[in-house]
Amino acid sequence: MKYEFHRGITTRQAVANINSVFSIQVATNATVARWFKKFRSGDFDLSNEPHGRPKTHIDNDVLKTTVISSQSARQLSLMYNVSK
Repeated sequence: MKYEFHRGITTRQAVANINSVFSIQVATNATVARWFKKFRSGDFDLSNEPHGRPKTHIDNDVLKTTVISSQSARQLSLMYNVSK
């Protein structure tokens, strides 16, 4: 995508070029548009932004004590702000 951006082509042309190389749809208009927007702002870092829920550190000893107290998975998830 960075190469296509530097070529100065449109998002749609970049999608067509990228997908033609791989013979399957690996790029979408939305994805390429998001990256092109990032590049236009001067950010050429190719790392993906973090996504998903933020990692939460839970002390294992506290967790073991809590689990032994026979609380439900739902109660524990609410208590520690994590998924079941």
